[in-house]
Formats: sequence, structure tokens, C-alpha cells
Amino acid sequence: MKKIVFVVLLLLISISPNGNATARSIKSVEDILEVFEHQELSIKQAIDLAYDSALKWNKNAQLLDAVNIDLDKPGKSIGSNGKRKFWNIAFGVPDTNKYFLVTIHNGIIDKINDLTNKGDSPYPKKEFIQMEDIKYDSPELLKIALKMGSIYPGKDWAKGYNFMLRKDTERNINLILVIGWNSDQTKMKAVGFNATTGEYIPPQT
Repeated sequence: MKKIVFVVLLLLISISPNGNATARSIKSVEDILEVFEHQELSIKQAIDLAYDSALKWNKNAQLLDAVNIDLDKPGKSIGSNGKRKFWNIAFGVPDTNKYFLVTIHNGIIDKINDLTNKGDSPYPKKEFIQMEDIKYDSPELLKIALKMGSIYPGKDWAKGYNFMLRKDTERNINLILVIGWNSDQTKMKAVGFNATTGEYIPPQT
């Protein structure tokens, strides 16, 4: 994609009659590249993008969880940079049953849905995640998980590397999971990290 854009840019420069046209062409290409580069988001970027919509829904909204969606076409590099194009970011209001979901497709908000159901139990405060407590992000935690070994990208289902943030209420930890597969693609594997300290969190047995 970038190579094609730069070839077009060179052609525009070579035929532009004046400098202003060239400047406009360069700005246009930069805009195209910016859109292309921002299709993939880290888990923190996806949450940041979704948060304004949640606050417009309810000024007391807080984060419940975030997970990427497995909508990518099969490929070799899905999630290998710690970023994904498709996300579901869930919010609620503590001690109420209010629930709000922001869906991100290709790096932009695609849908917002108030999914509050009258019969649902209230969400206790301990289930929510404070933004200031998320000190680590999916790209850096993926690198650590890969150094630990034995985790591989999925091929057909749960493709590539997947990422989830949730509250482990039993251990009171904001948990980021890097999810992949074993080497022969027969079993999913998850490596967990404390989102505040970056510490590896062994699975509960």
C-alpha cells in the first residue's frame, strides 16, 4: 500500500506545474498514510478511542473490559505488532446494571449500543478498571510473552495474537491476556500480565 502511494506521489511531483500543487499532493498522501497506519490499534488506543462515547452515554461510565474481535482475514502478521483492527470495549456504571458496548472496525468506531437489561444484576465497583491503572499496553506485553516462548499465532480461528483486558476480582488485578496457540494449533494458550506493574501473572489452578 505505502509503495503504491509513494509511486503516485512521485508521478504527481513530476507533472505538477507549480509548488502549491506539489504541496497539496504531499499533504494528501500524508493524510492517506495516516488513515492507513491508524487502522490497527493497541488495547489502550482502542479504549481511549471508545471512552468519549461511553462518557456521552453516561458521565459516570467506567471500563469493564476490552477484547479484540476475530474478524480479520487469515494472514501471517495478524496481531504480531500488538495491535488489532477490530475491538469490543465494554463500559458500565458501578452499582447499577447499566451496560454500554463500543465496537471498533478498522480502527474507527463502528457501533455504539446501550445493552442494559432490566433483569441484569448490578455491576459491583470491584469489577471496574480505572484508566490510570493501565500502565502497560499490548505491544510491549506481546514482546514479553514471545520471549517467554511456547505461544504461537492462530491460523483459522482466533487468528494471530489476541488481546483481552479484564478485572481479576479474586486477585484484584487488572489483567491483560496475550492469547495464542500451542505449536501444533490444538490448544489455545494465554499469557497474563498485571496491567499496572507489567508482572507476569500465572494462571489460576
